[in-house]
Amino acid sequence: MQTLTFFNHKGGVGKTTLTVNTADALVDQGVRVLMVDADPQCNLTSFYLNEKELDALLGESGEENGGTLWSAIKPVVDGKGPIKDVVAYEVRDGLYLCPGDVLLADYEEELPAAWTGSFARKGRDYDVMCALSRAARSMGERYEVDVVIYDIGPNVGPLNRAIILDSDYFITPVAADLFSLRALSTVGRAVARWITDWATVRSLAGGETVKQLLHGQPKYLGYVTSAYKVSSGRTSTKPHEYWEGKIAPRVRDRVVDVLRHVDPAIVPFSPYKLASIKDFHSLAPQAQEFGVAIGKLRGKVNSGYNEQVAEAGHEFSALAHEIAKRMR
Repeated sequence: MQTLTFFNHKGGVGKTTLTVNTADALVDQGVRVLMVDADPQCNLTSFYLNEKELDALLGESGEENGGTLWSAIKPVVDGKGPIKDVVAYEVRDGLYLCPGDVLLADYEEELPAAWTGSFARKGRDYDVMCALSRAARSMGERYEVDVVIYDIGPNVGPLNRAIILDSDYFITPVAADLFSLRALSTVGRAVARWITDWATVRSLAGGETVKQLLHGQPKYLGYVTSAYKVSSGRTSTKPHEYWEGKIAPRVRDRVVDVLRHVDPAIVPFSPYKLASIKDFHSLAPQAQEFGVAIGKLRGKVNSGYNEQVAEAGHEFSALAHEIAKRMR
């Protein structure tokens, strides 16, 4: 079982859309997938659950019968017991969801102290740092999945730090705009610093303890460019190709080279670009309305969209194929 995360601290680059559609395409190719909603905003969970179901789920998350990711890790965070097994939501045969929770924000508040305590070799702080990883991997084993995909929020905070250090692989989604490009610098520096610092934690732990800790060696699979969006205002609109030409060298300079400086084994793949996904405009919200991947909208939306639906299915299938090939 392997773990994968789409990570860029810039919002609006399509992380949840990539998670939903890539996971669905992987399942079509015979890969069993668990999606873990590790974003307190719960966008992934709300994609599949209606408002009534979500309210009921979140309303009980802190109770004994809670069924969210927070429900699973709460006993560890509270210092009252081990990880609790919760039931995954079955999206389709071979595709599962571990529901998110707004109360993951409470977990994030505990993580800075746990991070510091890990350097002092404190057992409880180790447990708090590894709680989400253990919950996700335990669920993945119970449902016999091949890949766990984390969906995370747009930040470089302590929650995402713990998730990236648990990820076997990560992918950077990049929108064709200036702010997304600038965010790449933060991604490269943050991941490099996290890997280096956690290596110190592991070296201090030593012995059998180190086997229970986050492995802290996420490999960079590459980047995915999202659709070009026409900008407005005083500046003139740049063609998509203009931004595409800037993305590749920025990824190389600000992500690849920075990570290679830490450990060349972290960046084992090239070319770095995995795919370019178009903006499918109104099809994305319609996919959420039906709780399906964009490529599965045929017969659910106006037939005039059939060509775009087929194109989306093809693009995400190609991306999933390349991801699976590199992860093998």
